[in-house]
Amino acid sequence: MATAATSTTAKRASSPAVAHFRRAEKQRKALWRYRLRKWLRQLPEWVLRKTSLAELVEAQVQARTEQLFRQAHFDALTHLPNRAYFMQTIEDALKGAEATGTSLALLFLDLDGFKPVNDTFGHGAGDELLRLVAARLMSSVRDDDFVARLGGDEFVILLRDVEDTDIIETISKRLIQEVSRPYWVDGRAVQISTSVGISEYPQDAKTVSQLMERADQALYAAKHRGRKQFCFYREVQQTPEVSPDRLQTRFEVDVEHHKLAIQFRPMMTLQDGQCLGAHMNVRWQDAPIMPAWYENWKHLLHRSQWSVSVGLWMIDSAAFYRSQWCHVPTDFFISVPLEMALLLENDLSSLLDQRLKAYNVTPDQIELHIDLDTFYKLDQKAIQSAHTLKEAGFRLRFTGLGAHSLETHLLSRAPIEAVSLDGAWVQRQLHAPDHIRWIRALIAMASSIGAHVHVDEVENNAQCRLLAKLGAHSGEGKAWRTYVNEDAFNHFIQQQFSTPA
Repeated sequence: MATAATSTTAKRASSPAVAHFRRAEKQRKALWRYRLRKWLRQLPEWVLRKTSLAELVEAQVQARTEQLFRQAHFDALTHLPNRAYFMQTIEDALKGAEATGTSLALLFLDLDGFKPVNDTFGHGAGDELLRLVAARLMSSVRDDDFVARLGGDEFVILLRDVEDTDIIETISKRLIQEVSRPYWVDGRAVQISTSVGISEYPQDAKTVSQLMERADQALYAAKHRGRKQFCFYREVQQTPEVSPDRLQTRFEVDVEHHKLAIQFRPMMTLQDGQCLGAHMNVRWQDAPIMPAWYENWKHLLHRSQWSVSVGLWMIDSAAFYRSQWCHVPTDFFISVPLEMALLLENDLSSLLDQRLKAYNVTPDQIELHIDLDTFYKLDQKAIQSAHTLKEAGFRLRFTGLGAHSLETHLLSRAPIEAVSLDGAWVQRQLHAPDHIRWIRALIAMASSIGAHVHVDEVENNAQCRLLAKLGAHSGEGKAWRTYVNEDAFNHFIQQQFSTPA
């Protein structure tokens, strides 16, 4: 029996499976010894002389623990603290501020123009841009301030012990200035900017969730003002009716129920009062915000599911009414907003041209006006779309001059044939006589590149004569007629273009 058992054991020990296991185990131990020797060789010689094996193991465990901590608490792309670490930090900061009676400020930031860079140049370029932005944010704050990335292009900054509002404003302005400087990514010059929303403890909120919610609302208000803006929560109108979430929901419901109405007003030459065309605008009926025109709610449209369909509906409407007004000159045009979502469409000129052909309207009878803020946000994509539209024969007009900064590195590459001076900006300059020189300067600049200058709001005949003297070409506003529905405007242009008996 013993002989048989011994024979069986010997057979098992010499089986191929056991032999393979032994070789694998031998190789694993050899690899472990090789890695350990390699790691030990990297240590300084004095460490090996003075450090015991137990201490080396403890050091390795500590290094691994630190690595796991970083993986759990820091963003892998930018190396900034992540959302989880930020939430832990702000909880502790609020408890400390409550105990010591000090103040905190929470800054929410996101990037204007990041998505077009990501979509146009690829995610690799977008990732590199986020890393550069993170570095600039870190360099713009104080040593004790906390910068984190919440995700995507959203960042948050916690300012500790800030009793003086001027400090918050100074840091916010510096953040906007630094982030908005040009970048060099993958051999290309890239331009973006940022907006900042600010909430304060304990003035605005006393819990983390409230503080974050109100910083987000302030960011929403800052973006509504335009690019490169910051806003405190205390400046936000705090009525439930216009809170960001409810306003967005109400807008989308009203769009679905066709509560957008089209109206027109004439665009007139300043020198002789001739009617050149019609400015088509869209009014949100029963809107909880004032004024209820497209310019005041377009940011809601950009964020909605209706942006493309409403944008095309505006183009279709302009083409339809232009086809109905047969008694106007051939070169009479309707000026209509070009929605941001359409600028991102591929082969936009062909898409619009097909829709115009259905109404027997030519591209030069439609003027597409592009807001400068939208143009800056879309950067390269907007430049490309503008050139294809110009080549297809569409009139183009860039609006908001005076209200937005001059990004000459972008404007110099755009096919600019007409610009509009922002009406509110013009009125502010006209009511301060020593500021009129700024209107003259912008008109001279536009004229020097061969662009016609249009003024969005002209209040009276005296302003009409002054703007004409300064070199503006055309205008619209109360000096001639306010917005009216299509029937009233049709009656107006019939009077304008009727042939004397």
